[in-house]
Amino acid sequence: MEKMKKAFLVLMMMIVAGALAACGDDTSKDKTTKPETEASEPGATEGDGEASSEDVDPTDPNFDKIIELLEAEGLEVGEKTSGFADIDGTTQVMNVVINGEDMLPFQVYMMKSDSENLKSAKDKGEVTMEFEGQSGQIPMEAKDDFLYFIADGHPDHDKIYDVMKNDFNQE
Repeated sequence: MEKMKKAFLVLMMMIVAGALAACGDDTSKDKTTKPETEASEPGATEGDGEASSEDVDPTDPNFDKIIELLEAEGLEVGEKTSGFADIDGTTQVMNVVINGEDMLPFQVYMMKSDSENLKSAKDKGEVTMEFEGQSGQIPMEAKDDFLYFIADGHPDHDKIYDVMKNDFNQE
């Protein structure tokens, strides 16, 4: 009976060892290939009428002016970061956290002056945004060649929009 227990224990150990080996990850034998993506010029959008999903750095001095105006109103403004050019006609995008509300960033899009989305925002208060192959209308405010948006749930929504409407002028 003792031999049966030992044989059974050895058999169980072999099954466990085999299961662990089968679950292991050996990437050296991985034959799948990853698609190569083309690098695009920073700050450029795709030329086929669709928005680019690339980050577009906010280098225009007007973005710094917006930050200075918000800070002058007593708002705590986080670091300026780049955003996705998910609106057709975008040349640069800035995302910035206001008063620590990192789930509701302030988004500012610098647009081409002849952009259909810029015209639509000025006329109707909405633009066409593209995300993962889907497009839809979203509300967006416009001032000069800039579109801007912050969610209604942000506690400083009205103050931020006030600064953009009344204090900001594009240089």
